[in-house]
Amino acid sequence: MLCARLDGKGTWSMRIHLDFPIGGHPLLGTFGARTLKDLELAQRVGMNLVFGGAGLLDCTTQEGRYCLEHGIRVMYPIAGHIHGRPRLVRGIGVDETEIPIADGNPVPGPAALLADEEVIGYEEATRDSLLGCRRGLDGTKATEHELSTILFWPEPVAQDIARVKDSPNLWGYWALDDSPGYALSAMRGLCRTVRKVDDKHHPVCGGYSGATTLRNFGPGTCDIMGFYFYPFLKDRYERTMNSYDTQWILTDARKRVPGIPFIGIYQGFWEAEDSKRGVNQQGSLTPKEIREQIEDFVREGASGLVGFALLGDEAGELRGWNSDESVVRELRRINREILRTGGLRIAREPRSMARARIQPHGFYRNPREVPGIVPAWQIIGPFDAANGCLDVPFPPDSEVNLSASYPGKGIEAAWRRYQSYAGAVGLLEIFGSVEYVKQSMAYAVCKVTSPRRMKVQMRFGSDDDALVRFNGREVWRHEGSRGVHFDSDTVPVALEKGETVILVKVYNREGQWGFFLRFTDTRGRPLKGLAFSPEVA
Repeated sequence: MLCARLDGKGTWSMRIHLDFPIGGHPLLGTFGARTLKDLELAQRVGMNLVFGGAGLLDCTTQEGRYCLEHGIRVMYPIAGHIHGRPRLVRGIGVDETEIPIADGNPVPGPAALLADEEVIGYEEATRDSLLGCRRGLDGTKATEHELSTILFWPEPVAQDIARVKDSPNLWGYWALDDSPGYALSAMRGLCRTVRKVDDKHHPVCGGYSGATTLRNFGPGTCDIMGFYFYPFLKDRYERTMNSYDTQWILTDARKRVPGIPFIGIYQGFWEAEDSKRGVNQQGSLTPKEIREQIEDFVREGASGLVGFALLGDEAGELRGWNSDESVVRELRRINREILRTGGLRIAREPRSMARARIQPHGFYRNPREVPGIVPAWQIIGPFDAANGCLDVPFPPDSEVNLSASYPGKGIEAAWRRYQSYAGAVGLLEIFGSVEYVKQSMAYAVCKVTSPRRMKVQMRFGSDDDALVRFNGREVWRHEGSRGVHFDSDTVPVALEKGETVILVKVYNREGQWGFFLRFTDTRGRPLKGLAFSPEVA
């Protein structure tokens, strides 16, 4: 994407990359627009896309008519066909006819589901089992399926899509909201079902809140990605997050799907004084903060900009961008400039962001290679750590025997190889639901081979507490709750010539769970010359 310099103050004009436009314009919208008043505000601010249900697609309702008359399109949520569905509580073999499940409500039998590429029929469903299973139906092959795979039922999705696909207000579908666990096969099944039923070819959008969720992305999962991060962390504003996390996610995503477009979803809400959410507890968002978020997404080549804003939360816990007239005015200026010119004037990126840049400005199909990333790990868990801290021992603390297994949290815990995604590992996506992995411990092991002794930087991040050992010696520790972010910790370390065994121990308090690790030189530049084991399968 080309940039044209406008003046001597470091201001540039960048065009928005067009994918799935509305009336020839980029996607400009918001979450949370439910009422006619919300829609009127969205239209006044220059928005052409809202996240909403069937009521906004029905042109006989007041809200549906307003959308139709003002060119506002609707992103219809279908993520409920994945979130809340059962997962496998253990891996299953090809001959099993009673399948153990947890954490969701199965469709009553007799029915059929999809797991990876296999269609499985069953006669009866209970809360914890599918009974009388018939494997490999409809010409598919009975195969093994791994722990935590979320099961997918095509028929309810087909019925849902058939009801809404002909609405003139429909733009597309919101298919994944953050991370429900291991949903890769479910996402592929959902996308195939949409393709089969929707002859209008409306796009499917998957929402990703960080690189740990990329285990649920790949060819055939979505047409466009939605990135939503939390640059407002309780009491501070982390300016670099939208730009930096977007680059890292695209580094991995575009290796698998070259040129996959994305919508930048900027945080447009904050908590009321009595809120207990604990995400954004600072004061009202400022116009400058809103503009910076949007500029940073534009700089990375976004195809659209959507406000992550919960408007008028009934419990009074959240206030959206509509609660501050100065923010409303700024959004109106930004959106109108984009609608008028197809682009946005943006300031030169701060030096700290420029130094951390790993990919070029604007839209690109193929990412640059970033050396020094650990590509895969041997991982074991989860272990029940209800009273845990990092110093509570489990078997991998005293031995790393990759052929061993141990009693885990309701399962037999064994070492298995998993790849990282741009250096990040989502342990929630490996082991299961948020409630299941609460207060759990896991371990990851890899080997790095260095051609000589080198002083390097270990760039690390974790959710939550974590320690790192080199050849059994602890070199880093973090204690406390946080999310996985790239390069959260910069740790000076030495890699000896030859092989170093790296062990990472990660404790999950609650919610998301995972870690990130890469190596750079002492100046923070990507480091070449290292070899890692295991490799990606």
